[in-house]
Amino acid sequence: MSEPVRVPVLIAGGGVTGLSAAVFLAHFGVPSLLAERRPAPLAEPRARSLNPPTVELYRAVGLERAIRAVRSPVADHTVVAHAGSVAGPERVRLPDRSTAGGPGQWAPIDQDQLEPVLRDHAGGADVRYGTEVVEVEQVADGVLATLRSVGGDVRVRAGHLVVADGARSALRDLLGIGHSGPGTIARKLNVHFEADLAGPLRGRRVVALTVANPAVRGFLTSVDGARRWRFAISLEPGQVAADFPRERCAELVRAAIGADGVSIAVERVADTTWDIAGRVADRMRVDRVLVAGDAAHTMPPVGSFGVATGVQDAFNLAWKLGLVHRGVAGEELMATYEAERLPVAWATTKLCVERYRVLNGGPGDAAGNGARRGRLMFECAYPDGAFVPDPDHPRSTRVAQASTGDLLGDWALLTGAFARGWEDAAARAVVPVTCRPAPGPLVAEGVPADGAVLLRPDGFAAWWGTDPGSLHAALDRVLCRGVDAPAATVEDVVGAPAG
Repeated sequence: MSEPVRVPVLIAGGGVTGLSAAVFLAHFGVPSLLAERRPAPLAEPRARSLNPPTVELYRAVGLERAIRAVRSPVADHTVVAHAGSVAGPERVRLPDRSTAGGPGQWAPIDQDQLEPVLRDHAGGADVRYGTEVVEVEQVADGVLATLRSVGGDVRVRAGHLVVADGARSALRDLLGIGHSGPGTIARKLNVHFEADLAGPLRGRRVVALTVANPAVRGFLTSVDGARRWRFAISLEPGQVAADFPRERCAELVRAAIGADGVSIAVERVADTTWDIAGRVADRMRVDRVLVAGDAAHTMPPVGSFGVATGVQDAFNLAWKLGLVHRGVAGEELMATYEAERLPVAWATTKLCVERYRVLNGGPGDAAGNGARRGRLMFECAYPDGAFVPDPDHPRSTRVAQASTGDLLGDWALLTGAFARGWEDAAARAVVPVTCRPAPGPLVAEGVPADGAVLLRPDGFAAWWGTDPGSLHAALDRVLCRGVDAPAATVEDVVGAPAG
């Protein structure tokens, strides 16, 4: 058998998370090979926008302009509500995304618009559609994988494997990684149809409208912002796609609309169902394998967290892999990927499950959920990971000034007004560090007049200090240089499973 293809990082899955990982790895100087079993990028919209923290990560690698050059057809839609029918009165309306608070601007772009942008800006990544990773073996200093396509099987040896093959991840199961959480909440079947719903909508610009009445339950989304729609029918236990011929689907859509005289034309009915679920993988790292995106955390599609959480996973693992593959950081740095991202996976999944239940008329506080959504989106903090804690800063927080000052993507040292000796210390650091005065708001947060805060490439604080001579030792600790740090366990990170 021929020698395996060698590549620093193999990525299994070419959705937003996998493609983002390829883009970010290229930015940090790491070549990758991406295998996606679909023959081409996604052909229909799923996620409809990117929240500001996610846009900032794309800005850090020079992608924001290309993303904003494409605009979702529902960019100006804001309504997320629950009703008995489209024509009926609303029972619940969730706060729209503009109330989430925090700096930065949303990017209204559909997932099927975003994936080609990412593919085209993935640098030197080898992106292979119609190719699936079917076997994985952990070997010394990496993984040995088998890729399958119509052209036959190819073996690949990689230093690391990023598993981003979606909610039904075959590789996660192959690796024996279990999951916890509420599980499947609802099963859906998509019906695509055309209709003029201007009358029933009464001027409302709907992002998502859930419907529940004696005849049908499901939710409605606009495909083109005008006449093309997608209605996701909620299935009862035991029902399958074959139970819903086109004629029955047309009847259910009319029941969901709840208005006489509306002409509809069913374009197609999906031949498979899909789940709305809340699941979190028990592990996000197993030796040289890193699990990201929906393969690591599946959450209801409400709140603009699904894609965002996967993109943030990808950036977190990419900057760390960049340092490990350059020999600057120890392999133990990759243990901090799970330590940091697994609690975020639990928090976002729990929030989205609650939000979905409120949106479907269940118990809960819509306003309170919206407030927590904003805090999680803009005030995320890591209780454990790649940073040096101290009594005043026990957690690593995301420093907003990093994004507003265009510091993301690189290491930065923000210094107090009377700090001395920091530029020389930064110039001799093991990684390139940009040194500049801290802006006023950050000084107010606690940067001493003679001290500094070290920011990681993702804008999180890595260390607060007052002695320039301690910077290098702090970096060694953050980057696990010469440190035999034990890998984090699920119990260390999240305690007892939620739900």
